[in-house]
Amino acid sequence: MKKGFVLFNHNRHYRIHNGHYFQDTAVVSIVKPIVSIVVKSLVCACMFTGPAAHAQADALPAEVTQMRGTLHAELGKLAKEYNAALLPMAEDYVIDLRRVAVRMNEAKDAKGQEAVRKEATRFMKALEAEADPFETVPELTDDAVNKDVEALRLIQQGYIAKRTVADRLRNDKAAEFGERYADALERLDAKLADTDEAKAAAVKKEARRVRVVLQRKDAASVLFKEAKAEFRLMPPVPDVANLKERAEAPADTRAPAGQLFIGQLPPDVQVKITKPLQFDKDWPPEITKWKHEGHGDYSHDFSLYRAHGLPSELGIFVSPKTMRAYVSGTKRAQAVTIDGNVVTWMGKAMSWTLADSRDLVCKAVFTTKRPAVSKDTGPAGCVAVYTTTDNKLIASMSVPLIAEVTELRIIKQMSYNRLNISWVGAKTRRGFTIPDHTPLRVVIGVNCYHPGEETATLIEIDTCPQAGDMW
Repeated sequence: MKKGFVLFNHNRHYRIHNGHYFQDTAVVSIVKPIVSIVVKSLVCACMFTGPAAHAQADALPAEVTQMRGTLHAELGKLAKEYNAALLPMAEDYVIDLRRVAVRMNEAKDAKGQEAVRKEATRFMKALEAEADPFETVPELTDDAVNKDVEALRLIQQGYIAKRTVADRLRNDKAAEFGERYADALERLDAKLADTDEAKAAAVKKEARRVRVVLQRKDAASVLFKEAKAEFRLMPPVPDVANLKERAEAPADTRAPAGQLFIGQLPPDVQVKITKPLQFDKDWPPEITKWKHEGHGDYSHDFSLYRAHGLPSELGIFVSPKTMRAYVSGTKRAQAVTIDGNVVTWMGKAMSWTLADSRDLVCKAVFTTKRPAVSKDTGPAGCVAVYTTTDNKLIASMSVPLIAEVTELRIIKQMSYNRLNISWVGAKTRRGFTIPDHTPLRVVIGVNCYHPGEETATLIEIDTCPQAGDMW
Protein backbone atom coordinates (compact mmCIF):
# COMPACT_ATOMS: atom_id res chain seq x y z
CA MET A 1 0.00 0.00 0.00
CA LYS A 2 1.18 3.51 -0.82
CA LYS A 3 2.21 6.14 1.71
CA GLY A 4 -0.49 8.59 2.65
CA PHE A 5 -3.33 6.19 1.68
CA VAL A 6 -6.26 6.68 4.04
CA LEU A 7 -7.89 3.47 5.16
CA PHE A 8 -11.52 3.65 6.31
CA ASN A 9 -12.48 0.82 8.58
CA HIS A 10 -15.38 0.78 11.04
CA ASN A 11 -15.36 4.55 11.28
CA ARG A 12 -11.69 4.51 12.39
CA HIS A 13 -9.18 6.28 10.16
CA TYR A 14 -5.52 5.31 9.86
CA ARG A 15 -2.50 6.60 8.04
CA ILE A 16 -0.01 4.05 6.77
CA HIS A 17 3.59 5.06 7.26
CA ASN A 18 6.57 2.78 6.69
CA GLY A 19 4.35 -0.28 6.94
CA HIS A 20 2.80 0.77 10.29
CA TYR A 21 -0.76 1.92 10.94
CA PHE A 22 -1.33 5.11 12.90
CA GLN A 23 -4.69 6.60 13.82
CA ASP A 24 -4.87 10.06 12.27
CA THR A 25 -7.09 12.38 14.26
CA ALA A 26 -6.48 15.16 11.79
CA VAL A 27 -7.84 13.05 9.02
CA VAL A 28 -10.80 12.15 11.18
CA SER A 29 -11.54 15.78 11.87
CA ILE A 30 -11.43 16.59 8.16
CA VAL A 31 -13.24 13.53 6.85
CA LYS A 32 -16.20 13.53 9.23
CA PRO A 33 -17.66 16.83 8.01
CA ILE A 34 -17.08 15.75 4.40
CA VAL A 35 -18.86 12.47 4.98
CA SER A 36 -21.71 14.30 6.64
CA ILE A 37 -22.06 16.64 3.66
CA VAL A 38 -21.91 13.75 1.18
CA VAL A 39 -24.54 11.77 3.09
CA LYS A 40 -26.86 14.77 3.23
CA SER A 41 -26.35 15.36 -0.46
CA LEU A 42 -27.17 11.75 -1.27
CA VAL A 43 -30.31 11.91 0.82
CA CYS A 44 -31.40 15.09 -0.95
CA ALA A 45 -30.63 13.52 -4.32
CA CYS A 46 -32.69 10.46 -3.46
CA MET A 47 -35.54 12.68 -2.37
CA PHE A 48 -35.28 14.72 -5.60
CA THR A 49 -35.28 11.64 -7.82
CA GLY A 50 -38.25 10.14 -6.03
CA PRO A 51 -41.92 10.34 -7.03
CA ALA A 52 -42.03 14.09 -6.50
CA ALA A 53 -39.19 14.59 -8.98
CA HIS A 54 -40.84 12.41 -11.58
CA ALA A 55 -44.05 14.33 -11.11
CA GLN A 56 -42.11 17.55 -11.64
CA ALA A 57 -40.46 16.13 -14.81
CA ASP A 58 -43.84 15.05 -16.17
CA ALA A 59 -45.46 18.38 -15.36
CA LEU A 60 -46.11 19.26 -19.00
CA PRO A 61 -48.91 21.50 -20.29
CA ALA A 62 -52.25 19.78 -20.78
CA GLU A 63 -51.96 20.20 -24.56
CA VAL A 64 -48.68 18.26 -24.57
CA THR A 65 -50.08 15.52 -22.38
CA GLN A 66 -52.97 15.11 -24.79
CA MET A 67 -50.65 15.00 -27.82
CA ARG A 68 -48.39 12.48 -26.12
CA GLY A 69 -51.43 10.33 -25.33
CA THR A 70 -52.42 10.40 -29.00
CA LEU A 71 -48.87 9.41 -30.02
CA HIS A 72 -48.84 6.49 -27.59
CA ALA A 73 -52.28 5.33 -28.77
CA GLU A 74 -51.13 5.34 -32.40
CA LEU A 75 -47.97 3.43 -31.52
CA GLY A 76 -50.02 0.89 -29.58
CA LYS A 77 -52.33 0.40 -32.56
CA LEU A 78 -49.33 0.06 -34.89
CA ALA A 79 -47.74 -2.61 -32.67
CA LYS A 80 -51.01 -4.60 -32.59
CA GLU A 81 -51.36 -4.44 -36.39
CA TYR A 82 -47.76 -5.60 -36.80
CA ASN A 83 -48.24 -8.48 -34.37
CA ALA A 84 -51.41 -9.57 -36.16
CA ALA A 85 -49.57 -9.67 -39.52
CA LEU A 86 -46.82 -12.01 -38.31
CA LEU A 87 -48.82 -15.24 -38.07
CA PRO A 88 -50.18 -15.09 -41.66
CA MET A 89 -46.62 -14.62 -42.94
CA ALA A 90 -45.42 -17.67 -41.02
CA GLU A 91 -48.43 -19.68 -42.24
CA ASP A 92 -47.77 -18.69 -45.87
CA TYR A 93 -44.15 -19.79 -45.46
CA VAL A 94 -45.17 -23.21 -44.12
CA ILE A 95 -47.64 -23.60 -46.99
CA ASP A 96 -44.93 -22.65 -49.50
CA LEU A 97 -42.68 -25.31 -48.00
CA ARG A 98 -45.42 -27.93 -48.31
CA ARG A 99 -46.15 -27.02 -51.92
CA VAL A 100 -42.52 -27.11 -53.00
CA ALA A 101 -42.17 -30.49 -51.25
CA VAL A 102 -45.08 -31.80 -53.33
CA ARG A 103 -43.43 -30.51 -56.50
CA MET A 104 -40.15 -32.17 -55.56
CA ASN A 105 -41.97 -35.42 -54.88
CA GLU A 106 -43.47 -35.29 -58.37
CA ALA A 107 -40.02 -34.57 -59.78
CA LYS A 108 -38.56 -37.45 -57.69
CA ASP A 109 -36.05 -35.08 -56.11
CA ALA A 110 -35.19 -36.89 -52.87
CA LYS A 111 -32.44 -34.46 -51.91
CA GLY A 112 -34.76 -31.49 -52.29
CA GLN A 113 -37.54 -33.19 -50.32
CA GLU A 114 -35.18 -33.92 -47.43
CA ALA A 115 -33.91 -30.31 -47.41
CA VAL A 116 -37.47 -28.96 -47.27
CA ARG A 117 -38.42 -31.41 -44.51
CA LYS A 118 -35.43 -30.34 -42.41
CA GLU A 119 -36.23 -26.67 -42.95
CA ALA A 120 -39.86 -27.13 -41.89
CA THR A 121 -38.71 -28.86 -38.68
CA ARG A 122 -36.07 -26.23 -38.00
CA PHE A 123 -38.51 -23.36 -38.58
CA MET A 124 -41.13 -24.69 -36.15
CA LYS A 125 -38.50 -25.26 -33.46
CA ALA A 126 -37.06 -21.78 -34.01
CA LEU A 127 -40.49 -20.21 -33.38
CA GLU A 128 -40.67 -21.98 -30.01
CA ALA A 129 -37.20 -20.81 -28.95
CA GLU A 130 -36.30 -17.48 -27.37
CA ALA A 131 -35.87 -14.76 -29.99
CA ASP A 132 -32.54 -13.03 -30.51
CA PRO A 133 -33.37 -9.29 -30.28
CA PHE A 134 -30.34 -8.41 -32.43
CA GLU A 135 -31.65 -10.39 -35.44
CA THR A 136 -34.18 -8.83 -37.83
CA VAL A 137 -35.67 -12.26 -38.57
CA PRO A 138 -34.70 -14.43 -35.58
CA GLU A 139 -36.64 -17.47 -36.82
CA LEU A 140 -34.81 -17.52 -40.18
CA THR A 141 -31.34 -16.04 -40.05
CA ASP A 142 -29.00 -15.87 -43.03
CA ASP A 143 -27.00 -18.90 -41.90
CA ALA A 144 -30.18 -21.03 -42.06
CA VAL A 145 -30.72 -20.28 -45.76
CA ASN A 146 -30.14 -23.37 -47.92
CA LYS A 147 -27.39 -22.78 -50.49
CA ASP A 148 -27.90 -25.98 -52.51
CA VAL A 149 -31.63 -26.28 -53.28
CA GLU A 150 -32.59 -23.31 -55.44
CA ALA A 151 -36.36 -23.56 -54.98
CA LEU A 152 -36.02 -23.73 -51.20
CA ARG A 153 -33.49 -20.90 -51.09
CA LEU A 154 -35.80 -18.53 -52.95
CA ILE A 155 -38.74 -19.34 -50.68
CA GLN A 156 -36.55 -18.66 -47.64
CA GLN A 157 -35.24 -15.41 -49.07
CA GLY A 158 -38.78 -14.38 -49.96
CA TYR A 159 -39.88 -14.90 -46.36
CA ILE A 160 -36.89 -12.96 -45.04
CA ALA A 161 -37.70 -10.13 -47.44
CA LYS A 162 -41.34 -10.01 -46.29
CA ARG A 163 -40.37 -9.92 -42.63
CA THR A 164 -37.66 -7.32 -43.22
CA VAL A 165 -40.01 -5.08 -45.16
CA ALA A 166 -42.67 -5.44 -42.44
CA ASP A 167 -40.13 -4.40 -39.79
CA ARG A 168 -38.95 -1.46 -41.88
CA LEU A 169 -42.51 -0.25 -42.50
CA ARG A 170 -43.29 -0.57 -38.78
CA ASN A 171 -40.23 1.47 -37.82
CA ASP A 172 -40.80 4.06 -40.54
CA LYS A 173 -44.40 4.52 -39.44
CA ALA A 174 -43.35 4.88 -35.79
CA ALA A 175 -40.74 7.47 -36.79
CA GLU A 176 -43.41 9.28 -38.82
CA PHE A 177 -45.64 9.44 -35.76
CA GLY A 178 -42.69 10.77 -33.74
CA GLU A 179 -41.97 13.43 -36.37
CA ARG A 180 -45.58 14.58 -36.36
CA TYR A 181 -45.51 14.78 -32.56
CA ALA A 182 -42.30 16.84 -32.63
CA ASP A 183 -43.71 19.16 -35.33
CA ALA A 184 -46.86 19.70 -33.26
CA LEU A 185 -44.74 20.52 -30.20
CA GLU A 186 -42.71 23.07 -32.12
CA ARG A 187 -45.86 24.74 -33.43
CA LEU A 188 -47.24 24.89 -29.88
CA ASP A 189 -43.95 26.34 -28.63
CA ALA A 190 -44.14 29.14 -31.20
CA LYS A 191 -47.75 29.83 -30.22
CA LEU A 192 -46.95 30.05 -26.48
CA ALA A 193 -43.70 31.98 -26.82
CA ASP A 194 -45.36 35.40 -26.45
CA THR A 195 -48.07 34.46 -23.96
CA ASP A 196 -46.64 31.95 -21.49
CA GLU A 197 -42.86 31.65 -21.34
CA ALA A 198 -42.88 28.90 -18.71
CA LYS A 199 -45.16 26.68 -20.75
CA ALA A 200 -43.23 27.47 -23.91
CA ALA A 201 -39.98 26.42 -22.24
CA ALA A 202 -41.49 23.09 -21.11
CA VAL A 203 -42.84 22.43 -24.61
CA LYS A 204 -39.52 23.32 -26.23
CA LYS A 205 -37.69 20.95 -23.87
CA GLU A 206 -40.03 18.08 -24.80
CA ALA A 207 -39.67 18.85 -28.51
CA ARG A 208 -35.88 18.85 -28.21
CA ARG A 209 -35.98 15.53 -26.35
CA VAL A 210 -38.10 13.91 -29.07
CA ARG A 211 -35.83 15.26 -31.82
CA VAL A 212 -32.84 13.67 -30.08
CA VAL A 213 -34.70 10.35 -29.89
CA LEU A 214 -35.58 10.52 -33.59
CA GLN A 215 -31.90 10.87 -34.48
CA ARG A 216 -31.07 7.52 -32.89
CA LYS A 217 -30.82 4.36 -34.97
CA ASP A 218 -33.20 2.63 -32.57
CA ALA A 219 -35.66 5.55 -32.52
CA ALA A 220 -38.66 3.33 -33.24
CA SER A 221 -37.81 0.96 -30.38
CA VAL A 222 -37.44 3.89 -27.97
CA LEU A 223 -40.80 5.33 -29.04
CA PHE A 224 -42.53 1.96 -28.64
CA LYS A 225 -40.93 1.50 -25.22
CA GLU A 226 -42.06 4.94 -24.05
CA ALA A 227 -45.58 4.14 -25.23
CA LYS A 228 -45.43 0.71 -23.52
CA ALA A 229 -46.46 -0.75 -26.86
CA GLU A 230 -44.94 -4.20 -27.23
CA PHE A 231 -44.40 -5.85 -30.60
CA ARG A 232 -43.41 -9.45 -31.12
CA LEU A 233 -39.92 -10.38 -32.28
CA MET A 234 -41.20 -13.56 -33.95
CA PRO A 235 -44.55 -14.93 -35.12
CA PRO A 236 -46.48 -17.39 -32.96
CA VAL A 237 -46.23 -21.05 -33.97
CA PRO A 238 -48.68 -21.83 -36.80
CA ASP A 239 -51.27 -24.57 -36.34
CA VAL A 240 -50.07 -26.93 -39.07
CA ALA A 241 -53.23 -29.07 -38.86
CA ASN A 242 -55.35 -26.11 -39.95
CA LEU A 243 -52.98 -25.24 -42.80
CA LYS A 244 -53.33 -28.56 -44.61
CA GLU A 245 -56.71 -27.61 -46.03
CA ARG A 246 -55.37 -24.27 -47.27
CA ALA A 247 -52.34 -25.90 -48.87
CA GLU A 248 -54.53 -28.39 -50.72
CA ALA A 249 -57.22 -25.86 -51.68
CA PRO A 250 -58.24 -25.70 -55.35
CA ALA A 251 -55.81 -23.60 -57.32
CA ASP A 252 -58.40 -21.15 -58.63
CA THR A 253 -59.04 -19.86 -55.11
CA ARG A 254 -55.40 -18.84 -54.76
CA ALA A 255 -54.29 -17.60 -58.16
CA PRO A 256 -55.14 -14.59 -60.28
CA ALA A 257 -55.97 -15.35 -63.92
CA GLY A 258 -56.07 -13.15 -66.98
CA GLN A 259 -55.20 -9.48 -66.67
CA LEU A 260 -53.20 -8.27 -63.67
CA PHE A 261 -53.07 -4.65 -62.53
CA ILE A 262 -50.04 -2.72 -61.35
CA GLY A 263 -51.35 -2.61 -57.77
CA GLN A 264 -51.42 -6.42 -57.62
CA LEU A 265 -47.68 -6.66 -58.28
CA PRO A 266 -45.14 -6.89 -55.45
CA PRO A 267 -43.59 -3.49 -54.61
CA ASP A 268 -40.11 -4.44 -55.88
CA VAL A 269 -41.62 -5.66 -59.16
CA GLN A 270 -43.58 -2.42 -59.54
CA VAL A 271 -40.32 -0.49 -59.30
CA LYS A 272 -38.54 -2.70 -61.84
CA ILE A 273 -41.35 -2.97 -64.34
CA THR A 274 -41.83 0.81 -64.56
CA LYS A 275 -38.13 1.69 -64.80
CA PRO A 276 -37.54 3.41 -68.20
CA LEU A 277 -35.33 1.76 -70.80
CA GLN A 278 -31.88 3.26 -71.15
CA PHE A 279 -30.04 3.23 -74.46
CA ASP A 280 -27.95 5.42 -76.76
CA LYS A 281 -30.41 7.74 -78.51
CA ASP A 282 -27.94 8.45 -81.31
CA TRP A 283 -27.55 4.74 -81.99
CA PRO A 284 -30.75 3.08 -80.74
CA PRO A 285 -30.89 -0.73 -80.52
CA GLU A 286 -33.05 -2.90 -82.75
CA ILE A 287 -35.70 -3.43 -80.05
CA THR A 288 -36.75 0.24 -80.27
CA LYS A 289 -38.28 -0.62 -83.69
CA TRP A 290 -40.53 -3.32 -82.23
CA LYS A 291 -44.25 -2.65 -81.80
CA HIS A 292 -46.25 -4.09 -78.93
CA GLU A 293 -49.13 -6.18 -80.27
CA GLY A 294 -50.75 -7.48 -77.10
CA HIS A 295 -50.74 -10.44 -74.73
CA GLY A 296 -52.72 -13.63 -74.28
CA ASP A 297 -52.84 -17.33 -73.44
CA TYR A 298 -49.90 -19.41 -74.56
CA SER A 299 -48.68 -23.01 -74.58
CA HIS A 300 -45.30 -24.26 -75.69
CA ASP A 301 -46.63 -27.78 -76.42
CA PHE A 302 -47.18 -26.70 -80.03
CA SER A 303 -46.18 -23.04 -79.54
CA LEU A 304 -49.84 -22.09 -79.45
CA TYR A 305 -50.48 -18.40 -78.94
CA ARG A 306 -54.07 -17.26 -78.45
CA ALA A 307 -55.33 -20.59 -79.76
CA HIS A 308 -59.03 -21.28 -79.32
CA GLY A 309 -59.55 -23.59 -76.35
CA LEU A 310 -56.51 -22.52 -74.28
CA PRO A 311 -57.61 -21.81 -70.69
CA SER A 312 -56.61 -18.58 -68.98
CA GLU A 313 -54.25 -20.20 -66.50
CA LEU A 314 -52.05 -17.40 -65.17
CA GLY A 315 -52.21 -13.64 -64.70
CA ILE A 316 -50.09 -11.20 -66.70
CA PHE A 317 -49.26 -7.50 -66.55
CA VAL A 318 -47.45 -5.90 -69.50
CA SER A 319 -45.65 -2.55 -69.61
CA PRO A 320 -45.13 -1.84 -73.36
CA LYS A 321 -43.07 1.32 -72.75
CA THR A 322 -40.48 -0.55 -70.71
CA MET A 323 -40.82 -3.84 -72.65
CA ARG A 324 -41.40 -5.78 -69.45
CA ALA A 325 -44.10 -8.13 -68.19
CA TYR A 326 -44.95 -9.95 -64.97
CA VAL A 327 -46.60 -13.38 -64.95
CA SER A 328 -47.96 -14.92 -61.77
CA GLY A 329 -50.48 -17.46 -60.57
CA THR A 330 -51.02 -21.19 -60.23
CA LYS A 331 -51.68 -23.74 -62.96
CA ARG A 332 -55.09 -25.38 -62.58
CA ALA A 333 -55.91 -27.70 -65.48
CA GLN A 334 -54.24 -31.07 -65.96
CA ALA A 335 -54.53 -30.96 -69.76
CA VAL A 336 -56.80 -29.77 -72.56
CA THR A 337 -57.39 -31.07 -76.08
CA ILE A 338 -56.95 -28.66 -78.99
CA ASP A 339 -57.39 -29.80 -82.62
CA GLY A 340 -57.05 -33.41 -81.49
CA ASN A 341 -53.79 -32.75 -79.63
CA VAL A 342 -53.31 -32.95 -75.86
CA VAL A 343 -51.87 -29.74 -74.43
CA THR A 344 -50.31 -29.79 -70.96
CA TRP A 345 -48.14 -26.64 -70.81
CA MET A 346 -50.18 -23.51 -70.19
CA GLY A 347 -49.40 -19.91 -69.37
CA LYS A 348 -49.25 -16.36 -70.61
CA ALA A 349 -47.14 -14.42 -73.13
CA MET A 350 -46.76 -10.98 -74.70
CA SER A 351 -46.29 -10.47 -78.44
CA TRP A 352 -44.35 -7.94 -80.51
CA THR A 353 -44.23 -7.32 -84.26
CA LEU A 354 -41.17 -6.49 -86.34
CA ALA A 355 -41.19 -5.07 -89.87
CA ASP A 356 -37.83 -6.64 -90.69
CA SER A 357 -36.34 -9.89 -89.41
CA ARG A 358 -32.93 -8.21 -89.16
CA ASP A 359 -34.27 -6.31 -86.13
CA LEU A 360 -34.66 -9.56 -84.19
CA VAL A 361 -31.70 -8.99 -81.86
CA CYS A 362 -32.48 -9.11 -78.13
CA LYS A 363 -32.22 -11.00 -74.90
CA ALA A 364 -35.17 -12.13 -72.82
CA VAL A 365 -34.38 -12.20 -69.10
CA PHE A 366 -36.66 -14.18 -66.75
CA THR A 367 -36.40 -13.46 -63.02
CA THR A 368 -38.51 -15.83 -60.93
CA LYS A 369 -39.30 -16.34 -57.25
CA ARG A 370 -40.85 -19.74 -57.93
CA PRO A 371 -38.18 -21.73 -59.81
CA ALA A 372 -38.72 -25.12 -61.41
CA VAL A 373 -37.57 -28.06 -59.31
CA SER A 374 -36.34 -30.00 -62.36
CA LYS A 375 -35.79 -29.62 -66.09
CA ASP A 376 -39.02 -31.49 -66.84
CA THR A 377 -41.35 -29.29 -64.79
CA GLY A 378 -42.47 -25.69 -64.72
CA PRO A 379 -42.33 -22.82 -64.73
CA ALA A 380 -40.59 -22.47 -68.09
CA GLY A 381 -39.49 -19.41 -70.03
CA CYS A 382 -40.59 -19.51 -73.66
CA VAL A 383 -39.75 -17.72 -76.91
CA ALA A 384 -41.50 -18.32 -80.24
CA VAL A 385 -41.07 -16.58 -83.61
CA TYR A 386 -43.86 -16.53 -86.24
CA THR A 387 -44.43 -14.94 -89.60
CA THR A 388 -47.04 -12.21 -89.43
CA THR A 389 -48.53 -13.00 -92.86
CA ASP A 390 -49.72 -16.56 -92.23
CA ASN A 391 -48.81 -16.93 -88.53
CA LYS A 392 -46.43 -19.77 -89.35
CA LEU A 393 -44.09 -20.91 -86.57
CA ILE A 394 -40.43 -20.43 -87.57
CA ALA A 395 -38.53 -21.02 -84.35
CA SER A 396 -39.11 -21.61 -80.65
CA MET A 397 -37.32 -22.54 -77.44
CA SER A 398 -38.63 -23.36 -73.98
CA VAL A 399 -36.28 -23.66 -71.00
CA PRO A 400 -37.01 -24.54 -67.35
CA LEU A 401 -36.58 -21.64 -64.96
CA ILE A 402 -34.48 -23.65 -62.52
CA ALA A 403 -32.47 -20.60 -61.44
CA GLU A 404 -33.59 -17.26 -60.12
CA VAL A 405 -32.40 -15.56 -63.32
CA THR A 406 -32.53 -17.20 -66.77
CA GLU A 407 -31.43 -15.52 -70.00
CA LEU A 408 -32.31 -16.35 -73.60
CA ARG A 409 -30.55 -14.58 -76.47
CA ILE A 410 -32.23 -14.24 -79.87
CA ILE A 411 -30.01 -13.08 -82.73
CA LYS A 412 -30.79 -12.87 -86.45
CA GLN A 413 -27.40 -12.82 -88.13
CA MET A 414 -26.97 -9.86 -90.48
CA SER A 415 -24.56 -11.57 -92.86
CA TYR A 416 -26.63 -14.68 -93.64
CA ASN A 417 -30.13 -16.11 -93.24
CA ARG A 418 -29.65 -17.60 -89.81
CA LEU A 419 -31.46 -17.13 -86.52
CA ASN A 420 -29.95 -18.41 -83.27
CA ILE A 421 -31.75 -18.80 -79.94
CA SER A 422 -29.38 -19.47 -77.05
CA TRP A 423 -29.95 -20.48 -73.46
CA VAL A 424 -27.03 -18.75 -71.78
CA GLY A 425 -26.93 -20.70 -68.50
CA ALA A 426 -26.84 -24.15 -70.11
CA LYS A 427 -24.88 -23.04 -73.20
CA THR A 428 -27.57 -24.54 -75.42
CA ARG A 429 -28.17 -23.11 -78.87
CA ARG A 430 -30.61 -23.76 -81.70
CA GLY A 431 -30.30 -22.44 -85.23
CA PHE A 432 -33.08 -21.71 -87.70
CA THR A 433 -33.16 -20.53 -91.30
CA ILE A 434 -34.90 -17.20 -91.74
CA PRO A 435 -34.64 -14.72 -94.66
CA ASP A 436 -34.01 -10.98 -94.33
CA HIS A 437 -36.76 -8.35 -94.59
CA THR A 438 -39.41 -10.80 -93.30
CA PRO A 439 -42.10 -9.32 -91.03
CA LEU A 440 -42.22 -11.28 -87.78
CA ARG A 441 -44.13 -11.76 -84.57
CA VAL A 442 -42.11 -12.55 -81.42
CA VAL A 443 -43.93 -14.15 -78.48
CA ILE A 444 -42.24 -14.28 -75.06
CA GLY A 445 -43.91 -15.80 -72.01
CA VAL A 446 -44.05 -18.26 -69.12
CA ASN A 447 -45.67 -21.73 -68.93
CA CYS A 448 -46.43 -24.15 -66.10
CA TYR A 449 -46.85 -27.92 -66.39
CA HIS A 450 -48.24 -29.70 -63.30
CA PRO A 451 -51.48 -28.55 -61.65
CA GLY A 452 -50.50 -26.61 -58.54
CA GLU A 453 -47.27 -25.24 -60.00
CA GLU A 454 -46.83 -21.57 -59.23
CA THR A 455 -44.98 -18.81 -60.98
CA ALA A 456 -44.01 -15.26 -60.06
CA THR A 457 -41.79 -14.19 -62.95
CA LEU A 458 -40.60 -10.86 -64.29
CA ILE A 459 -39.85 -10.87 -68.05
CA GLU A 460 -37.51 -8.22 -69.45
CA ILE A 461 -36.66 -7.61 -73.12
CA ASP A 462 -33.25 -5.97 -73.34
CA THR A 463 -30.54 -5.10 -75.83
CA CYS A 464 -28.05 -7.69 -76.98
CA PRO A 465 -24.88 -7.49 -79.12
CA GLN A 466 -25.41 -8.36 -82.77
CA ALA A 467 -22.28 -10.45 -83.06
CA GLY A 468 -19.65 -12.04 -80.84
CA ASP A 469 -19.83 -14.67 -78.12
CA MET A 470 -23.35 -16.08 -77.88
CA TRP A 471 -22.93 -16.68 -74.16
